[in-house]
Amino acid sequence: MRTTKAVDLFLQSRQAKGLSKRTLQWYREILNLFSKDYKNIPGKPEQIERFLISLNVGDERRHGYYRALKAFYNFSKRRSYIKNNPIQYIEEPKISIKNPSVLTPETINKILNHQTNMEIKAAILAFIDTGARLAEIANLKTSDLLETPDGFLAVVNGKTGTRAIPISYETYHALMVTLPFKWGKDHLGRLISESCKDSGVKASSITFRHSFGTLWNGDELVLQQIMGHTTLNTTKRYRHLRTQNAIRQHNQYSPLKMVMSFSKTML
Repeated sequence: MRTTKAVDLFLQSRQAKGLSKRTLQWYREILNLFSKDYKNIPGKPEQIERFLISLNVGDERRHGYYRALKAFYNFSKRRSYIKNNPIQYIEEPKISIKNPSVLTPETINKILNHQTNMEIKAAILAFIDTGARLAEIANLKTSDLLETPDGFLAVVNGKTGTRAIPISYETYHALMVTLPFKWGKDHLGRLISESCKDSGVKASSITFRHSFGTLWNGDELVLQQIMGHTTLNTTKRYRHLRTQNAIRQHNQYSPLKMVMSFSKTML
């Protein structure tokens, strides 16, 4: 079958499944690039591997291409567009674990105490309180905020679809009096970064997201639901960051380090 035709049918099935426009666009961009290299659906794993090798992208982006192709090939096999599924013979690309910047409660407090613009402060509260993505917060409306017998919720719409996430009363109140934001996603992101810089802290919306995941001390499945991760493996990466953060702070604040700084001899 022609690759372009199979891609159109795949996207139609994803749309029927109810995936978000952003997710559909993500699939389209990747698979359209793939179809430019192969007019007919390639049936050998070596052909798919050559495509992955040709990408001038980082580990995470390459892994995203692999996931899109895996979904496409599994769909094509189920619909009998191909006889064999070569993606099953391809090993999942590795992802190098990065060390993103993570804020401490003290630096978060410093940022909040510096804020004077109520809209920016409300946005920062939302990022700190939910770990949501920039677009998810930027597109919020007051109608997306819900008060329930169990607490407050914000309904966000992101690349993994729509989900309801719990928020604190302070965040609910701040958003109710400031939404909708008068800036688009990119402009809001710049304002957040500039405001943090003015407070003496280098941070952005993604820094708040990483910090939320790392500082979270509750159940991983709940964290996955709140942050909107498609797989638990993504969520588990924050456990690694938590360990690294503990090691860095231990190296800096251990009482033994302070004692040894006054000693001329090493034990």
